[in-house]
Amino acid sequence: MRKLFVAISIFYSSLIWAQKPFRVNLNSKVEDDKLKKTQAIIPVYKYTGMSIEPYSNFGAEISKNTKWIGLKKLPDMFGCVDTAYSFIYFSGADNAENSGYLIAIIGNYNRMSRRTVHFFIDKNNNLDFSDDGLPYLIPFEKDSIIVNLQNSKVAGSDYEIKFSRIVFGKNLAYKDLLNEHYQKHSGKKVFTKINNCFREQRYNLCSANYRSLNDSFTVGIKDMNVNSLYNDYGTDMIYIGPYKQSIISEDLIEYKKGKNKTSFEWNEKKFYILAIDPLGKWIDIQEAANKKTYKKLKICRKVPKISFVNEMSVKYSLKQFRRKHIYLYFFNDDLPGLEEDTFYLRKIHNEFGNKIQVIGMNYGDEPRSMRFFQQYYKIPWIIGMSNREINKKFYIENLPKGFWIGKHRRLKERNYTPKMMYEKAVIKF
Repeated sequence: MRKLFVAISIFYSSLIWAQKPFRVNLNSKVEDDKLKKTQAIIPVYKYTGMSIEPYSNFGAEISKNTKWIGLKKLPDMFGCVDTAYSFIYFSGADNAENSGYLIAIIGNYNRMSRRTVHFFIDKNNNLDFSDDGLPYLIPFEKDSIIVNLQNSKVAGSDYEIKFSRIVFGKNLAYKDLLNEHYQKHSGKKVFTKINNCFREQRYNLCSANYRSLNDSFTVGIKDMNVNSLYNDYGTDMIYIGPYKQSIISEDLIEYKKGKNKTSFEWNEKKFYILAIDPLGKWIDIQEAANKKTYKKLKICRKVPKISFVNEMSVKYSLKQFRRKHIYLYFFNDDLPGLEEDTFYLRKIHNEFGNKIQVIGMNYGDEPRSMRFFQQYYKIPWIIGMSNREINKKFYIENLPKGFWIGKHRRLKERNYTPKMMYEKAVIKF
């Protein structure tokens, strides 16, 4: 009876521990794959008077009843020989008078003058440029600036946008299309030509790399409604992905609350998102008591069909080894314990190669480094180059990860280390 009581106590203690929330401090603003590729343009228009046509009508038929925006006061533009304006999409300073966009006044906008650009932003969105502080300066030799914006209702908020100059002499045909596009759809605003405009990149994704004794992943939260807050239910997005890997925007999931609060599976466990700091400083996560998960291959079922190439671009598929057992090992070359795993992979190949086909699936390294790895260590088994599509089919979230696949591609074991595979082979074969 006492042993039973101790066993029950240990069980409930482990259950409570599993359900204990933990906090991940989000310590950096990072780029996702879309940010690196974005070609969003901040168009620049000539300043012709204190009233300007709203940018929200861009591309739409201009109505006679459209209410123009009346600027109250310009900034001190000492040293500026020409003036233009632009619009910055930001909802964190919305008010009854103006919403959606902040207005920027740009002094020395014409790049042919080689003067320092003065970038004044109406940060508090009151259409008065005399109370917004000093301008951002872009000397002729400088390519970009980082602009910081704040939510007017939340102290300590911070939203970063990078404005980069358009590069002269490149993508001329594309620039001609942009010039035509903005001139055609800008209403009565006078477009200044694309070379005077700026490329926009928004750093609105806070992230951290989390590691514990049992789990490791990258977590991030993205401010989707550009208001400098990161915990808006049904709008802002959460990312969970492989540890220290690039953030893929298509894998973002919606932040939900209540009974349908956001959950995710990782390393064959289920987790809930409990809370997010509105300023994007931290995220609270809890492991679910329910151990049932779906993101895993099922034992005795056929594994997905995959084709891959090795480091020399020779093509393989799993089905060509259907008459042998397969040990499929996902890895990269900077993993701790790789030396021990390689030792057992070699033993499996040397002692049981007639019955077990060893395939190492590398993810994240260049084929050139894998050629060196294979030649230097005289690796006799196949090294395939994995990719994101293959990893998703096998639910690869952490590396390394091994699978024992029987004849005819049926899964026998998952999460099987090379040592475990070798010890099983000694008994079975």
